[in-house]
Amino acid sequence: MRPQQCLLVCLTLLVCGVQAVNFEFETNTFPSCTLTCDTQLTTSNCSLATNESCFCQHADIASSVLDCAEAHCSVKDYFTTYRLYEDVCNIPKMQGPPLVSASTLIPTILAIFFFFARIYAKAIGLGGGWGWDDYTIIVSFILGIAFYAGYTLTIVHGSGMNIWDIPFDHINQFYQSFQAIAIMYKIQISLAKISVCLFLLRIFHARPFRYTAYLLILANASIGLCWAFVDSFRCIPTRLTWLGWQGEESGRCINFIVSILVNCLANIAVDSVLILLPVFEVVKLQLPLKKKIAVATMFAVGSVLTVVAIIRAVVFWRNRWGVNQTKGLYPLLRWSLIEVEISVMCACLPAFRALIGRFFPALVGSERRTYATHTMEGYSRHTGHPSNINKSVSYSVNYHNRSETHSVVELVDVNGKERV
Repeated sequence: MRPQQCLLVCLTLLVCGVQAVNFEFETNTFPSCTLTCDTQLTTSNCSLATNESCFCQHADIASSVLDCAEAHCSVKDYFTTYRLYEDVCNIPKMQGPPLVSASTLIPTILAIFFFFARIYAKAIGLGGGWGWDDYTIIVSFILGIAFYAGYTLTIVHGSGMNIWDIPFDHINQFYQSFQAIAIMYKIQISLAKISVCLFLLRIFHARPFRYTAYLLILANASIGLCWAFVDSFRCIPTRLTWLGWQGEESGRCINFIVSILVNCLANIAVDSVLILLPVFEVVKLQLPLKKKIAVATMFAVGSVLTVVAIIRAVVFWRNRWGVNQTKGLYPLLRWSLIEVEISVMCACLPAFRALIGRFFPALVGSERRTYATHTMEGYSRHTGHPSNINKSVSYSVNYHNRSETHSVVELVDVNGKERV
């Protein structure tokens, strides 16, 4: 394939998306329990077995048979009944979401861009050098990419479609993929926030601020590990996590809706504190008002992550699922992916700002100020005494940190000598 053709295909995928594959089913006959319900609830001249057109034209009859099948058939037989009912009565099936969509691809591309911009900034010595905040965001970024791959797998296996329109083996694989990315989400989000806290500890040194930052690190680590453990063992035995929908094995599972809701609220609370903490410190700094607003705005951009977390919680609550979980879980998965990628982007913004300040200082208001000493010529003019000393020394102020442990104002002699 030529490069032009590859580009055209990529643009088509971005704009139009790729629809999920069409499934093939092994069984295309109604289960015996459904036929029993049909015999008991319908008349001989308007039944599913003898007169499909009449059966489909009477919604009350069809509803009664489906309710009977749900109550008396196995889960698999009920799903088969509903799927075949849609086929017989020519009811349009719900199409799955595209494999590639702008709403999920654009945040992922932005996360990749800002992450590699941060890596480049560190490589050329900007942003105070390498530290634990960089190592944690690297792991968080890798998990974010893995989350995108897992999200795509859930769509391949039927996410966003009615569960009865999906083959049974694909339903199992959907739940397995969901289980994996649910655990990744909890760890990834926590690592991204811990990275931000570690970065702030390298900037602000006030004791109350540092205590609060350490508490936030502890809170994020506890939330991530606790809910990753809960997701891993929310069903006993654990295989019920992806096989429990069949209703064929006994076991116990926690209320997953309550678990997700509590996790959403905990993340929103931590996000709120994490946003206000650096802004409060910046306000106390002895900086020009314009500089304060610029720096505070950079940290406040993290509020976008909180907004996305709130939207995710609201969307999840409005789409709480019943038996049709492949459809009900899709909005949660989509907004989780958006939140994951935005968390990486927000954590990389300060390094990106340092990079812009290096190559385009006018865009971020950076400047190099030059101070000149009074020359002895000026002294001679005022005193009337000649002098043979007429050298002047100019310095420029470098506002970048020299290392990750020293944060000083560096005076650079324009003649090549360096003083601190």
